[in-house]
Amino acid sequence: MEHLQVKEYCWHILLNINANEKKCEKRWQPIAVKLQSLGIQFELHRLTKPGDGIATAKSLCENGIRHLVAAGGDGTLNEVVNGIFTSGVNTKEVWLAVLPMGRGNDWIRTHHYPKTPEETIDLWTKGQFMQHDIGLVTSTTPDQQVYDRYFINIAGFGFDADVIYDVTYHPPHLFGFNVYVLSLLKSLLSHKPKAIQVSADDGFSFNGKVFMVIAAICQYNGGGIREAKYAVPDDGKIDLIVVPAMRIPKVLKNMKDMTSGDHIDKIKEIRMTLTTQAEIHSDQLLRAETEGELLKFGDYHIKLIPNSLNVLTAISFSQQTA
Repeated sequence: MEHLQVKEYCWHILLNINANEKKCEKRWQPIAVKLQSLGIQFELHRLTKPGDGIATAKSLCENGIRHLVAAGGDGTLNEVVNGIFTSGVNTKEVWLAVLPMGRGNDWIRTHHYPKTPEETIDLWTKGQFMQHDIGLVTSTTPDQQVYDRYFINIAGFGFDADVIYDVTYHPPHLFGFNVYVLSLLKSLLSHKPKAIQVSADDGFSFNGKVFMVIAAICQYNGGGIREAKYAVPDDGKIDLIVVPAMRIPKVLKNMKDMTSGDHIDKIKEIRMTLTTQAEIHSDQLLRAETEGELLKFGDYHIKLIPNSLNVLTAISFSQQTA
């Protein structure tokens, strides 16, 4: 655990004004007032369209900035992380805090963040940072184009990504968490298991049809579903979880356990390993996502970059058990 004197630095806040149904802009002013009252120096950068978080974080890092804040949801955090890691700087010199202003805010659940950005500022002033693991998914498309996407929480393959696809391209005419729930139910009814091959550097392998595969650094995804309850974000390992194909009645029967995280222990068909690299191949269209961002379809290589970014946390994970 690293401690930082927060008030000694100017923090560059990347505010996604479109997060949480565009409510972030309205919420910003009282947050700014609180930061000023506490004597925290900051500069604000408004993110107005997809990709702005990557471009802005990358540019800031290239120009010597090392203290960043992702203000938005999980997608905003993902973009900021990708900007940092594509900037070419030594990422261990970068310090990242998060102001939870999005809809799902799954990443903060593992770190026991407060639920509001105002409360999070109080946590931030304590300056408790950890060296966080980061994952990288490399997609190689059928025409051999290669795309990289970094992640700080969870990469999902199969059903997880199908839900994100439906939320993105066929959203129900509702707002808030109901959008995700309805898309989840719709995707479940139309889901067709894919035949895949999975291999990991620890000798783990799987060949068969799957419901989904999870590569986890943290524990929560999909608006509070605890997909990987044993994941620890600084243990130098990815929790790779393979959920084989299951009939819809069995999925529904185990939905409560899947929400709480107990499915890993209770569903005997689930396979899990700790690894630093893995490969996923399928001849069928197997969608993938990281923090709600859809990836290019293809073969997937997953790699861990251990203890590579200083990130604000509320707890210590050292020697912690679930």
